[in-house]
Amino acid sequence: MIYIFIFIISITIGNSFTKGEEPDYFPAYDFSLNLLQEEQIDSVFKLSYLKGNVILLNFWATWCGPCIAEIPEFNELYNKYNNQGFEILGVSISDTEAQLNKFISKIDIDYKLLYSNPDEMSIVLQNFGGLNSVPISFLINREGMLVRGYPGAILGEYWTSLLHNDILNFLKDTSFKKIEKLNDGSIN
Repeated sequence: MIYIFIFIISITIGNSFTKGEEPDYFPAYDFSLNLLQEEQIDSVFKLSYLKGNVILLNFWATWCGPCIAEIPEFNELYNKYNNQGFEILGVSISDTEAQLNKFISKIDIDYKLLYSNPDEMSIVLQNFGGLNSVPISFLINREGMLVRGYPGAILGEYWTSLLHNDILNFLKDTSFKKIEKLNDGSIN
């Protein structure tokens, strides 16, 4: 199912690029997941907290070799573009908080990591096309719309330069008023 979705999106995007315009997009599902933090505080994180930013949403797992291989490139992208309104969310599809804490004690990850229980994660995965494998990533524009899908690991010159160009293109769009998360968790 996800492959059909990505195929349709890629055809639509490819046809639109030849005309010099972007296609109509789908809104990203506004999930609520647990945010892994250094402090032992339970924190729920909603995707809409980042509306106004360009977001790379990466579904991954600690047991997935290609997922681990793309972390250094994601750290580099995050550190390069974060101050321009770019965020990366690493959504672990199956790991517990303890497993993630053990993992990050060995491998540095500079961006936010999210996780949840299997029931909640199943709902999130279904709302992103019923993912059958990881890694898979989606780019979300400032308006909260899914604008690109990247099946498989984003490694090597081709995928990294493609993602880099997409990030730059969507960061240029500053027509959306950035929404600020207030201290009480509400959105301004």
